[in-house]
Amino acid sequence: MGLNPSRACARKRGVGNMVRLSDESARARFAGELDRNFSVVASAGSGKTTAITQRVLSIAHSASAVEILPRLVVVTFTNRAADEMQQRARQILLQENLKPEVQTAFNRAFFGTIHSFCMRLLTDFGHYLGLPAPLELVSDDNDLWQEFVQSQTRIGHSLGEKSRATLLRLVQAHDLMELGRRAGSAVLCVPELLPCPRLDFMEVYAQVDQRGRDNISKSQAELREWEKRYAGDWEYLRWPVCFTAANSNFSDLWTQTFSPLRRWISAAATCVAAEVQRDFLDFRLERGFVTYGDQIALAKELLQHPVAAPRIREEKMRVILDEAQDTEPAQFSVLLEATRPLAATGDWMQTRIDPPPPGHFCMVGDFQQSIYW
Repeated sequence: MGLNPSRACARKRGVGNMVRLSDESARARFAGELDRNFSVVASAGSGKTTAITQRVLSIAHSASAVEILPRLVVVTFTNRAADEMQQRARQILLQENLKPEVQTAFNRAFFGTIHSFCMRLLTDFGHYLGLPAPLELVSDDNDLWQEFVQSQTRIGHSLGEKSRATLLRLVQAHDLMELGRRAGSAVLCVPELLPCPRLDFMEVYAQVDQRGRDNISKSQAELREWEKRYAGDWEYLRWPVCFTAANSNFSDLWTQTFSPLRRWISAAATCVAAEVQRDFLDFRLERGFVTYGDQIALAKELLQHPVAAPRIREEKMRVILDEAQDTEPAQFSVLLEATRPLAATGDWMQTRIDPPPPGHFCMVGDFQQSIYW
């Protein structure tokens, strides 16, 4: 790992100090300054994992080892990497013949993936969300989804009856269900749904064909037929076809005229997708199942709970995150929120208030290989 001392200065506010490890002095700072938060940037093969092990060993040699080690949370991308790091640190501690109470404290430290950490939170604190126990991870929920779909007799119950009927004439129920499923555990921003807009096609009908072409009149005939069906009692309506070139003025007018209806459909479909998403989550939880996405979303919800969040933070965890570039924002938020002060409120990534206390949050990674950031 290479050191650039000019990048080792502390940020006055925020999660920690951004350093680029490129010589032994930087490595020693990361390993030994246990009362500071760090964000370490280093390239692949530069010894980031070794640096984490050195920091763990420094904790084990500190006067507060017995107090800190049981609260240590080391998170990396795979279980195999976590096991290797834990075994490497344990072997060195055994060779150094530290006190038995230090060895015992080290055995209580957490080494694992973000998902296993979230599952631990759900196991210990999930009752605050009314979660069943035990929870079982399901990596493939296709069978559950088919069972859920077959159990659904009505979707769109979050909409008014008139809005629901209009939406289902324009979008098939199957597509709305799939939209909710594809959302997974992502937080959908549900808009306020206004009444379905009335459409005015007068300007569209006022257009005339040019240069002997009949594409405009064909489009207008298509639209008249669609309007009759829209005003009638057809159960499902396909969208009318515009026959003019995509870059023509008439096509632009056609698109502009339908835009209010399309925006309304998008908002209504999002409402139904969020409804399907919630219902499918409840369906899984009733059977004691969670997906990988559920683990993150529910842990994040726990850390915004007015009672659960302080209880978790009472443990005063010290997080070291490896391969930070492979950590998506929601996962990062879980680790960050778990280490904030007891009285912290809100989401730090939005408020930037009450960051983790010094020494409680460190991360290392190569952000040139970032997937999410």
